[in-house]
Amino acid sequence: MVDPDFKVYEFYRQMHVNKVILSFKGIVSQDLLSRLAASMKNKSLKNDPNIGRKIFAIFIELSQNVHLHSVEKSFSIHEGKPVGIGFLLVSEADDHYLVSSSNMIALSKTEHVLNRCNYINSLDEEGLKAFYKDQRRQPQRTESPGANIGLIDMVRKSGNPIQTHVYEYDETQAILTISVKLNKL
Repeated sequence: MVDPDFKVYEFYRQMHVNKVILSFKGIVSQDLLSRLAASMKNKSLKNDPNIGRKIFAIFIELSQNVHLHSVEKSFSIHEGKPVGIGFLLVSEADDHYLVSSSNMIALSKTEHVLNRCNYINSLDEEGLKAFYKDQRRQPQRTESPGANIGLIDMVRKSGNPIQTHVYEYDETQAILTISVKLNKL
């Protein structure tokens, strides 16, 4: 049942006030990802191609994180397997863009994710470069897909720290929100 206090107009107004460029909640399949990415690329490359490429790269990385790591899943006919469900958002402020994702993760994994983000945020440019190279040389993880470099790459591209928030959902799951700010100048 829909919350009777939910007002679509107010939701739309908030998106307008906060200059939301793209907002999506649902199954983040590879097919959808390619369509959203194409739309995002066209919108973000118009004004400043350099920042547009960075927005696009970070958007893809956050989308892939939802696709691969969300514990909330739905079956994708195109992929023939369950894929992640989550929320993706790109918004614009006067001096920056914000690219964000939210998805469910196991509560038991939140400490590891937060520690990794804090460690990455603590590194300077040279430290990020060295850590990136080190992670690229590591063997593929069997318990989790991906090259383990996405968070590092987002910080390197944006020049800003990863912003993370964890909201406990129930006794076994949490909602993880990751945001990356890209300065316009």
